[in-house]
Amino acid sequence: MTREQFANQVLDLVAKRFPLVKIARGKEPFSMLVNGHVASLENVYRMTVLRPEDAKHHVERWVVELIRASEGSPDQSGSLDELRSRIMPMITPDTGRWNREPIHQPLIDGLAVAYALDSDRTISYLTPERLDDWHITVDDLHEIALYNLSQRSQALAAQAAQDADERVYLILFQSMDGYDASRLLLPNLHEKICEHLGTPFAAAIPNRDILLCFRNDADTVDKLLPQIQEDYERMPHHIFNRILLVTPDGIAPRL
Repeated sequence: MTREQFANQVLDLVAKRFPLVKIARGKEPFSMLVNGHVASLENVYRMTVLRPEDAKHHVERWVVELIRASEGSPDQSGSLDELRSRIMPMITPDTGRWNREPIHQPLIDGLAVAYALDSDRTISYLTPERLDDWHITVDDLHEIALYNLSQRSQALAAQAAQDADERVYLILFQSMDGYDASRLLLPNLHEKICEHLGTPFAAAIPNRDILLCFRNDADTVDKLLPQIQEDYERMPHHIFNRILLVTPDGIAPRL
């Protein structure tokens, strides 16, 4: 199915299933205007390509989440104390794709760290107005978000793969909670992983729902790079298709 065909299918499905929703083609490429809010079709399209039999379900869930976001909730005016435990960091490819730019900080060239409010079925990005309302700095917000990510990751199980010599060459995190790629930011990631993979070790975050850590040698990189590229192209919530290095001092691009 082409993108044009999919966009037309979305218009038809939403008009029939949600007759009160105002939906039209957006001015931005491959986007829709839903109740006045611009929404990209990219992620829901990728999910549909992966599972075309679930197309109706994917589109309906996409619309429901957009309706909830546009209607607002108590979260929109919640205090820092009320919402503190739900603030999470999100590694993103850029911020130009949003209609309303979220709070963010640069990570490396091509990547940024944004901050989100976690809910049961949705993730909404925090905007600069929140910093003014809460009287905190971006650094304060980053500290809160990293603490929450660390707490959520304490009991997280990782999967490991061994080579012919029974040496671990790959460790991956894929809990599917929306923050797997963001675990690249964990302060103790290098300390915990380097004993298995050496230092610096390589990492990849082709999409939001996976973090791969692996040995920084040519054979391992060459073995994994094609799958990383494919995941970046095919999977929803894509982030980065290049290899990173995790060092004792932080994250850097692998040249």
